[in-house]
Amino acid sequence: MKEYIIKKNINASKETVWNVITDFENYPKWNSVLKMDNNANLVLGDKFDVSIEQPNTKQSNFKATATGKEEFQSFSASQKIVGKWFFQATHFFIVEEVDEEHVTFIQKWELKGIISSLFRKQIFKELEVFKIMNKELKEFIEE
Repeated sequence: MKEYIIKKNINASKETVWNVITDFENYPKWNSVLKMDNNANLVLGDKFDVSIEQPNTKQSNFKATATGKEEFQSFSASQKIVGKWFFQATHFFIVEEVDEEHVTFIQKWELKGIISSLFRKQIFKELEVFKIMNKELKEFIEE
């Protein structure tokens, strides 16, 4: 298994950050990187649509499945191609409370399968775009 992690400190409560990152309908107001549609309540096991915008206007579209949710702490979703032996990516959104007014927002990916081994560097390079999302989240919440 391969992991990729990015973090951003945000001056806000865990509830504030949670409410923004789970309000998929309003992502376009602050998030130029990620769009998630058709799973507003993060119903575990439900599939939903995901779009990732790269700065070069390249867009990736796929279906993901909601795989985990802990209120005000984390949620996750997975994507598989063929089967997890071939490629599986699980994306975690984690709100780690530092104190009542400060959190660390963490995005973590766990990659499994043949494709993740062969193309790890390329996949990690493409995931760097999520640093933009973290910056936009911080700016939106702290303004």
